[in-house]
Amino acid sequence: MRKITSNIAAFFAMLIGYNSFNLYLNSTQSRPATKLMSVERNKGKDRTPHKVLAGKSRSKPESCYSSDTEPYFNRWKLRFSPPHSNCTSTGKYLFFKHIRKAGGTTLRSYFNDVFLYHGKPRGMKEYGRSRRRPSEPDAVYFVEQEFSTMDYKCPIIDPRWNNSLRIITLRHPIERHISEFFFSGPGHQFPIKRDQLYVNQTYTKELSEFLEENVPAWMERDGGKEGMVGKFNMLFGRFYVDNFQLRALAGCSSRECLEEKNFTDENILKYIQNFHPSVKSYATPVPKCTNFIQVQRTTNLLEMCSKMQKDDCSNGCDGPCFYPSVAWGEMKTKDIERAFEALKAYDVVLLMETFDEEDQSAWLSDVMGVPRDANFALHKKHASNSVVQKSNKREKTHFYR
Repeated sequence: MRKITSNIAAFFAMLIGYNSFNLYLNSTQSRPATKLMSVERNKGKDRTPHKVLAGKSRSKPESCYSSDTEPYFNRWKLRFSPPHSNCTSTGKYLFFKHIRKAGGTTLRSYFNDVFLYHGKPRGMKEYGRSRRRPSEPDAVYFVEQEFSTMDYKCPIIDPRWNNSLRIITLRHPIERHISEFFFSGPGHQFPIKRDQLYVNQTYTKELSEFLEENVPAWMERDGGKEGMVGKFNMLFGRFYVDNFQLRALAGCSSRECLEEKNFTDENILKYIQNFHPSVKSYATPVPKCTNFIQVQRTTNLLEMCSKMQKDDCSNGCDGPCFYPSVAWGEMKTKDIERAFEALKAYDVVLLMETFDEEDQSAWLSDVMGVPRDANFALHKKHASNSVVQKSNKREKTHFYR
């Protein structure tokens, strides 16, 4: 398992400390979470535009919020309601960075309920309406980034970022990788039973032998990256990708960074330039190029924008950080720093291992402006898209280790 944890282990150690729920608890100093609390937002060390490939740099519009401090309580309303009328210039987005096999499908169902609670449904009916109508001033668009990397400078250079409520969920890297192995890799051949797999808090012999035989071979195929030619900013192709969560947050699009990664393909460099927010305007959202949730099964997306790039959706989904960036190559300490810089710009950083804990669930409800005791509260949600139902606390946090 050494390859899995080469860089992400150090990164994940910082993530545990940075979990935004923990930051919130520290900021309140044990005071009730329902009070209006304000915490210092990340100001960042470098707010100057970074170098782009070519072309004139666009000026950065004002943020939806006016200061570097903002309460966590009901941030949905603070971010999406008047007097922040300037939000309408670049749209308003619930931006979800979906780390694969980290509870993303469960959260998608939760977000659907949040939209319904606030009277802003994102179902098939709304999708049909979006194909005929332009963007609406009071609309909140849902965008879920799962299959591509995020430019770590996006929070600084993409004007849509400041008009968004940004959420990400993380998971222990070994647990996440082996979950991917069972979900998308050869692990699906193992007949896992949905009852408890532990014997005296360890693997069953059958499971252990299966992992020892198949996981190394899956990893040594090096992710099957030969199948990703021409998909330089894609992270997932149903294969192993080392340092997955790190790569998901440490993408780059500046010439300096790309040269550092020995990325010199002129055609791709030109492609990155064409969609870069420093040279391309994203002032008017394209509603049908955002994500909608299927009514019949709220864990599924209607995601034509991410899978069928057409003239109206030339860069796929329309939302923050969906412009191309690069995260392949060897990951170094600098990449950890970049990913951590990106992570600090999120409003909500959750840990999948604590989805069912009432404290984190109540805090998320406060941020989203919904009742803590709602029937769709996160701690009441059953895990979706899970191969195995975990039966005790240890299995939820150390299932594969």
